[in-house]
Amino acid sequence: MTTIDLPRTAANEPPAPTRARHPALAPTAVGLSAAVVSSIAIGVPSMWGDEAASVMSAQRSWDSLWTMAANIDAVHVVYYAFLHVWIDVFGASAFSVRLPSALAIGATAAGVYMLCRSLAGARMALVASIVCVLIPRVGYMAAEARSAALSTALVAWLTVLVVHLVRTRELRARWWVLYGGVLVVSVHLFLYTALIAIVHLLGLWVLRAPRRTWWRWVASVTLAGAACLPFVIVTSGQTGQIAFLARRNVTSPEAILVNQWFGSLPMAAAAWIAIIVATVWALLSLRRSSPTPTDAGARTLIWVSVAWLCVPMLLLLLANAVAGPLYTGRYLSFSAPAAGILIAAAITLLRPRAITIAAGALILVLALPLAVLQRTENAKFGSDWAQVSAYVGEHSRPGDGVVFDEGVRPSRKPRLALRLYPDGFRHTTDLGLVQSYETTDGLWDTVKPLRDLPQALQGRDRVWVIARSQQGTSDDERTLKDAGYRLADTHWLARDVILLYTKGTS
Repeated sequence: MTTIDLPRTAANEPPAPTRARHPALAPTAVGLSAAVVSSIAIGVPSMWGDEAASVMSAQRSWDSLWTMAANIDAVHVVYYAFLHVWIDVFGASAFSVRLPSALAIGATAAGVYMLCRSLAGARMALVASIVCVLIPRVGYMAAEARSAALSTALVAWLTVLVVHLVRTRELRARWWVLYGGVLVVSVHLFLYTALIAIVHLLGLWVLRAPRRTWWRWVASVTLAGAACLPFVIVTSGQTGQIAFLARRNVTSPEAILVNQWFGSLPMAAAAWIAIIVATVWALLSLRRSSPTPTDAGARTLIWVSVAWLCVPMLLLLLANAVAGPLYTGRYLSFSAPAAGILIAAAITLLRPRAITIAAGALILVLALPLAVLQRTENAKFGSDWAQVSAYVGEHSRPGDGVVFDEGVRPSRKPRLALRLYPDGFRHTTDLGLVQSYETTDGLWDTVKPLRDLPQALQGRDRVWVIARSQQGTSDDERTLKDAGYRLADTHWLARDVILLYTKGTS
């Protein structure tokens, strides 16, 4: 019998086997996209006082860094050590020192995606990761050389891990050792992230974890606490460095409800309405006798996120009221992703679809102007030190002297322009410097006014005065005038004023 080979066509060809996408593909794409978006223009805003503490500490020698940490700022020493290595490889430009934070926000978005996908599906996961990046506090963290973004990423992935371990009934010791180890690293990176353990405790209850899982969690957290105890003892002896918070109104309704995460009143109003909508939906869904798996997962996600958002804040506010100044909104940056998840939950759960689209568009319209403002030159509390350095660098001459306003608190002193943007001062001599910061056990330089340094002006025809306050340079200016200098030029910037004093025919 003769066989006839038919041509292979779409009608008779057997279907090709479908290849499932790797489960890590989507969160990786989300993380990379979020990192790229978060990196846009991060070098544009002038660095400010807290970043000066980071960059200057990271540029110390290792011996100097440990000496400083024994006296002050031990709470940040792990981040400073990381940044030290980073700067050795990539340099200390504003873009470079902020890039780890932008990358960490990418990791945070990927963690948010994983958490939401595991509980509520890919649609909510995608919306949540987008909204998370749009939260103003998250955008702020991405462009700041501080530990907030890195600790937020660790908290997000810790939450992903504990939810996974509970839902899969995972009891193998290595996974719980990993959970405890990441918690230890997180606490050493930023002490207050220890509060996430309380959130996870509530998560075990929400997820109805079996008894054996509870015991694994208790053992893991106990061992992590023991590992963190020396660090806690050292840092608790340095609480005086945040005593200044007692002089600020950091617990006003505006500070807590608006500035803490959302940046503006319209954005905060929309965000809190969405958070309330999501929470009410979760409460009403409890009445359903047989909710769908998607609804049950979304409800669990909402409760975990509400705890993540509110519990650390309430505990810290309570501690602040009882034990003194321990709270400011920036310290709870690691809860910002929870706000993004709750807003996304409200958006995706709204019906009909037109309302969903309108709600998403509203959040986008409110968030984008804030995101743009965060990437402007003076976005960091008006800091203009990059512009100070650029102006002095353009107009200075070899042999010029420079003195700085010492009449404001250390984190606002314009001499930090020299430390953060040294290129503009390459032709100048710091006339007031007595002892450089890296040879002390403190954060900042030791200086004296010109009247106590009579030799500093010898042979100098031009002296730059960088002023922030009305009285901060008055003594130095009086000394210059008594020595025969006259004011030749004044240049105003966003926050500082640059004065040029000359002598003779200069």
